[in-house]
Amino acid sequence: MLRQWLVAGVTFLLSTAVTAGIPIQNWKTPLGIDVYLVEAKSIPMIDIQIDFMAGSLYDPPGQVGLASMTASMLDKGSRLSQSVLSEDQIADVWADEGAVFGASASAERASIRIRTLSQADRRQRVLKIAQQMLKEPLFDEKIFQRERERVIASLRESNTKPESILSKEFSKALYPNHPRGIDVTEQDLKNIQVKHLKSFYRNYFVQDQVKVTIVGDISRQDAQQLVDDLLSQFPRNTTVNRDLPPVKKLPVDTMANREKRIAHPSQQAHITMGTIAITRNDPDYFPLLVGNYVLGGGGFVSRLVKEVREKRGLAYSVYSYIAPGKEPGPFAAGMQTQVGQIQTALDVMRTTIGDYVNQGPTDEELTAAKANLINGFPLRIDSNRKLLDNVASIAWLGLPLDTLDRWTQEVANVNADQIRQALKKHIQMNTMVTVVVGGP
Repeated sequence: MLRQWLVAGVTFLLSTAVTAGIPIQNWKTPLGIDVYLVEAKSIPMIDIQIDFMAGSLYDPPGQVGLASMTASMLDKGSRLSQSVLSEDQIADVWADEGAVFGASASAERASIRIRTLSQADRRQRVLKIAQQMLKEPLFDEKIFQRERERVIASLRESNTKPESILSKEFSKALYPNHPRGIDVTEQDLKNIQVKHLKSFYRNYFVQDQVKVTIVGDISRQDAQQLVDDLLSQFPRNTTVNRDLPPVKKLPVDTMANREKRIAHPSQQAHITMGTIAITRNDPDYFPLLVGNYVLGGGGFVSRLVKEVREKRGLAYSVYSYIAPGKEPGPFAAGMQTQVGQIQTALDVMRTTIGDYVNQGPTDEELTAAKANLINGFPLRIDSNRKLLDNVASIAWLGLPLDTLDRWTQEVANVNADQIRQALKKHIQMNTMVTVVVGGP
């Protein structure tokens, strides 16, 4: 009875939170910095994410990996006037305060994350050390050499794994002649020097187009002060050119080299096929989201699982997904199968996707997909960390502030005709590329 009461209570709280809406406050500071705040007073914690337009898309030719290496060095020491704050001292401070610091680089952005207790004195100590770290990272030569060797060793290992090879080759096929399709190599990493880290940090970690997302036990006034303290030390902007070539959809009239097979001694062949689809702000986003759930995004209830796994036993796991961003992102489907049945598995996957694109979902499939997505929505925002992820995406992509409030209603409004039209428009079989790693 106690467990039932607790489950009911949690369900009520989650549903109430979703019904009540998520009040996202947005404003620009006097410095012109975009801030997104969700005041969440339930636990005495604050989660902060600072996103700079400093992702791997801006790596110079011959130095792919520079953005990631720069971000990874931000907690490895800092200069303080005439003294140095070592990486061990930094780690001790964060541990003593029960705080967390992390920095990473994805394709479009470099993200700094800070988690701290909201208690004023502890928060101030954490923010002070973060400010010192970001003001002048040490970029120590010995530490850099150590970290670069670690990354090179990891790269060598990943280059032996079929799933890593598949991911890289699929990106190349989707994004020919575009930075999104370029892989990091061992030589790229060896070309990177400390002077390049310092230059990249100086030119790309700037106030221009930065987005700050804060979720937790903090007022707007204190959040404003927090942002000023952390970011006022960064340059306003630079003259560095951030223009990138546009992402182009794959043509329908050039079928040469649309399937690439790479030999590998693994017992299982790894397969991915897909095409360039849509941006996140495309009107067809929700029809494709729901439509993909029926096709391969819904786990064991999806059509690909029924056709590939249940009916024919060709794979244990088979899936599909859409990954839209500021630029058109991919639709992709993938699976692993025994080397001896690669062609059969490919034929079944292509036929299943092709039939679904032409016919769309049944009424039963559509009803089940919408119910699962809507009922599962509270799990997408049931922690400050998940809420931070969602709000940071809203900030970065420039989505409306009520995106989370309208999400379930947008899903509910999708009908079968919208899905069929979106599928035929964006997921054309004669634009698909296929990569197979495994077998001869």
